Amino acid sequence: MGAVTKTQAEPELLTRFVPFSECSMEQLIVLADHAWLLEAPRGHVLMEQGSADGWDYYLLEGTLKLVAADGRELFVMGGSRGARVPLAHLQPRRYTISAMTPVTYLRVETALLGNLSFSGIEDGVVVDEAEEEASDSPLYAEIHDDLLHDRLVVPSMPEVALKIRRMIEDEDAPIPDLARAIHSDPAISAKLVKVANGALYHGQPKVESCARAVARLGLNTTKHLVMGIVLGNVFHEKINTALLNEMARALWLHSVEVGAISMALARVTPGLDPEEAMLAGLVHDIGELVILSYADSYPEIGSSRRTLEAVIARLKGEIGAAILREWQFPDAFVDVAEGADDWMRDAQPEPDYCDVVLVAQLHSYVGDPNREGLPELADVPALAKLAAGDLTPELSVRLLDQAREQINETKRLFLAY
Repeated sequence: MGAVTKTQAEPELLTRFVPFSECSMEQLIVLADHAWLLEAPRGHVLMEQGSADGWDYYLLEGTLKLVAADGRELFVMGGSRGARVPLAHLQPRRYTISAMTPVTYLRVETALLGNLSFSGIEDGVVVDEAEEEASDSPLYAEIHDDLLHDRLVVPSMPEVALKIRRMIEDEDAPIPDLARAIHSDPAISAKLVKVANGALYHGQPKVESCARAVARLGLNTTKHLVMGIVLGNVFHEKINTALLNEMARALWLHSVEVGAISMALARVTPGLDPEEAMLAGLVHDIGELVILSYADSYPEIGSSRRTLEAVIARLKGEIGAAILREWQFPDAFVDVAEGADDWMRDAQPEPDYCDVVLVAQLHSYVGDPNREGLPELADVPALAKLAAGDLTPELSVRLLDQAREQINETKRLFLAY
């Protein structure tokens, strides 16, 4: 088991949690002198049931298991509602809390919090009815167990896609050899030729062969298009339950929308590759697809959307990260899968692909009745990092309006199934 590392907490970090979000800066500075940020490995025990240690704990990243005296288990994940309040606040403790994954958490001296209101949150454990249904469901239990024991059933990335990606990442790969590899999948070959003759290349001579298409598109664009085309096939694999099929189709529509918007945002953000951003948008919710495939074996859950969505919310980030590691995607994409719904994420000063996807998602939800509960674009730290820090909500809307033709062209490419 690895060691626990500890660093002094910053005042700004405290504002993510209850009750610190309503504290003055003077109070936060005092509190930060008595607060620590800790990183612990899987299996680490934060507290034992019945103990009293004089600390309050808040979860930033990872998953914790809370076990009550009667054996009942609860799970809290970083970024969830339950992670914003102190864990098992009452002392002596009513729960034993241990790390199911590597975790990052905050520890604050309880004695300093006596004059701060906890808004009536009993014992610091917040789990709504849907979350309780998720924890109690056999679907959650199976997926969570498979995830913890490296048995997760993930979609296979077709060998042709892996081969093409490896060839392109080898800078010496000749275009004729690459074209022959692409020809082994006629659907991919035909789609690349179609893109090379599409609206984005209007006015240029028509290409007839895959080799000429690759030469026009370039190796980087070809690589990302191939991966995007393959992902579309993965999302369109048959699921038996009608509701799950509907959700999988809607998920692909959302992923394509986010990918197209991400590409446009990356074009105005120095240091980011637009094609990489597009692919990040396409894969950001891949974990949800795996949950839907598991749910196909549970007809009673497949018809209960609330329970299913609660399971998705709790597990899709970890599952998505596991899939992308299995597919040997770079760490930047793994970060996207893990953080795509962490609206207040502020990992570093420089923009990354997760920042782009967060902003793209909020744009994709404009006018959506399900937008309730999402933050305002201006409140999301990621927005201020894009376009060299010059982006505002109004400017980003104008920028995307100007890029509408390119966005629609990208969407047409991946929705033509």
